[in-house]
Amino acid sequence: MSAQSKHRDRQFFLARGVFGLAAAILVGLVVFIAVRAGGDASASENPVIVQPSANLQAAESTTAPLPSETTPAPDVSSAPISPSASASKSPSSSPSASASSSPTPSKSSSSPKPSKTSSSPKPSKTTPPVVNDLSATCSVSSWGRSFLVNVKVTNRGSQAHNFEVTVSFPDSAKVTGLQGNPWNAQATSVSSSRVVLRGSAAVGGGGTANPGFIGNKKSDGDFSPTGCSVAVVGG
Repeated sequence: MSAQSKHRDRQFFLARGVFGLAAAILVGLVVFIAVRAGGDASASENPVIVQPSANLQAAESTTAPLPSETTPAPDVSSAPISPSASASKSPSSSPSASASSSPTPSKSSSSPKPSKTSSSPKPSKTTPPVVNDLSATCSVSSWGRSFLVNVKVTNRGSQAHNFEVTVSFPDSAKVTGLQGNPWNAQATSVSSSRVVLRGSAAVGGGGTANPGFIGNKKSDGDFSPTGCSVAVVGG
């Protein structure tokens, strides 16, 4: 049985006792009034005890119990807070916002820019043709089966040029070779009808060069070259 129920029963018995005592006092007063009104009773006479009426008993039984003492409300501030209560009141410590927030989608990579179409290759700079500022003349003298060739190369320009001279002969000459080495030049080709000489040094602008050589042939008699040309070599 709880303490509150026990307290209520105690109050009920206390109230019943109080009302019983009041009833006994009331009965005593009634007897006292009756004795005073009727005179002294004889010793042989028994005192008359008047029982309380049914209405008095009903009133006794139906009397509401005294109001119970108000119990002071417990001091909530001093009472310890249970972990469940603190857990329910306190906000969730886990950062739900950061966990629930969806990751920001990364920026879609922009489509690769088309590479610039390579322009058509520029034509390489062609070396301008060398202006042939050179000219050549040949003179031939022969004796028996030998002959001598003198060449004069003239540079009409202002820039020095290396050169190559080609001397051509008739088929009747039948050149068999050279006697020794050419002067102011080197022989690069010798055949029965042609001798090619390359100048040992460049001829300066406005200047001249005089290469030459001595050759052998199979027939006697004089002859003249059929051609004498000069070309610039190496710019």
